[in-house]
Amino acid sequence: MTYPPDAPERLGGNGHGGKTTSADSSSSTDHPVAEHGSFDEGDIVVKANQLIRGRINWTKLEHRVVAMLVAQLKQEDESFEMQQVHITDLMDMAQISSRDIYDRAEEVCRKLLNQKVHVRTSTEDGRRVYQGYNCLSTCRYVEGSGYIEAKFNDDMKPFLLQLKRQFTMYRLQNFMQLSSQHSMRVYELIKMREGLRYLCVSVEELREVLCCEHTYDRFSDFKRYVLERARTEIADTCDIYFTYKVERDGRTPVRVHLLIHQRENQERENQEREVGPPTLIRRERKGGSSSDQPERDRPERDVSPNSSPHGSSATSRDGSQAPVSDRCATTSKSEGPPSPPRFNLYGTVLSGLTQEELDEVSTKTVRRAVQSACQETGVPQPERSTASEAWNVARIALAELRGERRPADALAAEAGA
Repeated sequence: MTYPPDAPERLGGNGHGGKTTSADSSSSTDHPVAEHGSFDEGDIVVKANQLIRGRINWTKLEHRVVAMLVAQLKQEDESFEMQQVHITDLMDMAQISSRDIYDRAEEVCRKLLNQKVHVRTSTEDGRRVYQGYNCLSTCRYVEGSGYIEAKFNDDMKPFLLQLKRQFTMYRLQNFMQLSSQHSMRVYELIKMREGLRYLCVSVEELREVLCCEHTYDRFSDFKRYVLERARTEIADTCDIYFTYKVERDGRTPVRVHLLIHQRENQERENQEREVGPPTLIRRERKGGSSSDQPERDRPERDVSPNSSPHGSSATSRDGSQAPVSDRCATTSKSEGPPSPPRFNLYGTVLSGLTQEELDEVSTKTVRRAVQSACQETGVPQPERSTASEAWNVARIALAELRGERRPADALAAEAGA
């Protein structure tokens, strides 16, 4: 498993700290138990992105047990060994005091053995493939022992061991303190896209990943009990947080755009944010315009120079600020002439890439493509340009990222057609 240079070197045990292993207990298993010291804030969970995007129908307790198992894996591991999760450790990390976990331990073992993890891949001709895996090959709990013993199935090696690319890291402590399984899964999804600060997912896929295909039939309920709860819990607990926009085709929600923010920017953004519901991106109906929508359905936006559609400026890792995105008509809430529209070309280009293409690009690559397209089109300040000029820049940047460069004049002619 390969980690960035600044990843905490937690990997490897520091003694058992008094915990029981197969060597010094009456455990009936003949397999040696991998040693692991006491859990702390430096413990890291590392998973392949394919697993992050998989369909996993576990309760929050089951998610916590598996996360603690994954955090024990070492960077150099080539195979799985039997591992232990002490219930007292679980209770400490999750900051819970209820002792009914001991009564539920047997149920957790049974569920983790029987419930498959569904991972989505694709064939060479682009067809989607859903494959189910049993996450664990062994999972047992001896009454009175105080710990769960488990071993990962060898089928999970490509998703957990010797990872070289397209993997996600996060601190176990952040994950353990979340209080719903939906918040846990959303947190994993936004950590996967933390570097790009943006994730676009269809409503259908998001429901599938969160195992909500047959619950919260009304989108308003899904937004209230899943999205809003996850947004609040993650903002209160974790190292990053998100805001989001719902894209609609007419009145039908089709996509959710998640904007990912760093914790250190939250205080400044809270000062700028105007309290209100998430902004909606609405497509214009064919043969009509967004002005056909009822007044109460139109999104209201803060168009101050340093605010995003949610009142937060997007700041990259190098400290530069990305211009604010707007796909809707811009209106000013203050009296006087409306502010000129501003365009977030970075976000626009990201929204034009497929999920597979997003896996292959970095923040710097996208920004270079946007800068190159600005120079080619002669648009020095695209955030202050006309909509036609901004979209032309975005098209050229997308073509460059895909290796499909086309002359700027041809693209301009296409945009004006």
